[in-house]
Amino acid sequence: MRTAAALTIAVVALIGTGFLLDRGDVDTAYAAVAVEDIEHGFGAADFDAALADADAKVSRKRARMQAAPGQWLHQEILALALMERHRLGGDAADLEEAAGLLEDGLRLAPEPSGPSLSQAALALDWHDLESAQRALDRFDRSVAPHPRDRAEALALHGDIAFQKGALSEASEWYRKTTDLRASTGGVMRQAQVALWSGDPDRAIRISETSIADRRSAPADFAMAALMLANLSYAKGDLARARDWIDAANSRFANYWLGETYLAQQIAAEGQVEEGIARLKAIADETGEPSVMDALTGFLLHAGRTEEAELWSARSARRWDALMKDHPDAYRLHAAEHHLDFGDPAKALELSRQEIAKRPFGEAIEVHASALIANARPAEALGWLERAEANGWQSVSLDLARAEALAELGRDSEAERFVARARSINPDALDPVRKLIRFGHF
Repeated sequence: MRTAAALTIAVVALIGTGFLLDRGDVDTAYAAVAVEDIEHGFGAADFDAALADADAKVSRKRARMQAAPGQWLHQEILALALMERHRLGGDAADLEEAAGLLEDGLRLAPEPSGPSLSQAALALDWHDLESAQRALDRFDRSVAPHPRDRAEALALHGDIAFQKGALSEASEWYRKTTDLRASTGGVMRQAQVALWSGDPDRAIRISETSIADRRSAPADFAMAALMLANLSYAKGDLARARDWIDAANSRFANYWLGETYLAQQIAAEGQVEEGIARLKAIADETGEPSVMDALTGFLLHAGRTEEAELWSARSARRWDALMKDHPDAYRLHAAEHHLDFGDPAKALELSRQEIAKRPFGEAIEVHASALIANARPAEALGWLERAEANGWQSVSLDLARAEALAELGRDSEAERFVARARSINPDALDPVRKLIRFGHF
């Protein structure tokens, strides 16, 4: 059974694949990328083969470590193989083992050497910003690190800033990353800054140019293509999202996340019953609560309330189980579940805990919506105003702000934010938009 939230897997996998752009200003004379013209890279072309390759790699690295016990470098190499397999398959046990290996490696290595950069990346997988910062502080004391490693450290500093809500600071870290011209995910991270600054068009231009400029392994291409589907959803372009989803599944077959996106897309296009059937099969196979939540939404949309309640309860149990071991990693997803299908008071408590640690755009939107659901629109408005003051803007943030203003009787102001949301996504008020849980902004 997979035990990681699907959206987290997609984002982490994408930014770890090494997308690089060094062609100057992507806004100059931009033309949309022809998806079918993007060149293929080497690697397994279906999920099962890729997972088998990842299993074999873990086995090789484990044997090497066991042949040379007490050497932290071999422990780090195995940890990285486990992290790579987790990004593909989503088994939290891989990250748990990797965490133990890296912690032991840091004890074995003399300061400031050791697997600190890998530990920082793993901590961010768990959304543990404090541990990630400590690991980066140790790495920053290293002597003359390799430019590639230095670039990755800068990107991780940016990720911490992003999740702490410091959007402009994150952007500056990412700019420094790309300035090094090393193979990191700085450019794709800049696309996320553009997206959450209210400019999905620029995010798309950055991302499309980046993916077109390199040959990616099928798994890496699929993850990037699904992120581009997210960006298309952000501006309401379902047709373009379908192009990227089809490309992901064509290049990398039988990938559960790609199949989930396709099921969601089919339902959003109007073939609701077929989409529901596909989502149900994926949820049964994977046990992934994010898929169950997407299924619940479409079941409610189709008027199948009793089935929706059963799947919602099943999802809630999975989120609760995941939260017991790794609350930081799953808290925000669980809050979204309870906000949409469960107990608004529980959603508010979870979002309050989340916002205390990660006050970034998505968390602010969930917290504000939970405050509104608990009849506290003035507090919600305060959070949303602070978010915009810090540079955060999205359709979801604007619609939450409109709702808070309407609750306070400030209807003309509410209309202004609805209009701004619709300027980004003309279908902002379409009920289907909120049903697209994979790629919802």
